[in-house]
Amino acid sequence: MDKTRAVCYLVFLGLASSLWAAPSTPRPTPAAPSPEQQAVEHYNKGLEHQQQAWEHEQKAAAAKNPQKELDKARREYEKALGEQQEATRLNPKFHEAFSSLGYACRMTGDYQGALKAYDTALGLKPEYAEAVEYRGEAYLGLNRVEEAQKAYEWLFLRDPKKAEALLLAFKGWAAAPPAGVAPEKVAEVQVWVGQKEAAAQEMSGTRETGKKEW
Repeated sequence: MDKTRAVCYLVFLGLASSLWAAPSTPRPTPAAPSPEQQAVEHYNKGLEHQQQAWEHEQKAAAAKNPQKELDKARREYEKALGEQQEATRLNPKFHEAFSSLGYACRMTGDYQGALKAYDTALGLKPEYAEAVEYRGEAYLGLNRVEEAQKAYEWLFLRDPKKAEALLLAFKGWAAAPPAGVAPEKVAEVQVWVGQKEAAAQEMSGTRETGKKEW
């Protein structure tokens, strides 16, 4: 086969392939994720870091040298903080992310930043029990006991599980009160906790039986 005939043959094969082959269907260009979708991604990543921090804290409780695990927990909280900051930047109406941002702030020692984030979350959704409970714990960390007690009363009527979590934080506060808190105040809180535990048990009995148990 001479060179001219060979070229013609190759051209023929190319034309035949284009005629016989099934055309490929173009794929649509993926739409860029919206800011709201990106915010959810960062929020979920933040929750993952938060969960990892909790796991390190649990290991610290059983470790002979807990500081190593606590350091790892703090690094995870710092990562969670960054993710929730980005989530709230992308979606300023994301109340769950603001609540989790507040938690990450509190766990890294920034109580004022935590309160600001919780206030924003509750400004967006006033009935958001998680933020009410978390803010109550932040109030305790700042020795703003009366405000924390108001948070408990609100939760007791609306979300008993969250109220129980906050009451547990009160017990921890009273068992190891911060420096500078008057002993009389600690004793007062201990009495208050006992009263609330009794009320919660009575309420639990009412819910389970449908009537009060005396």
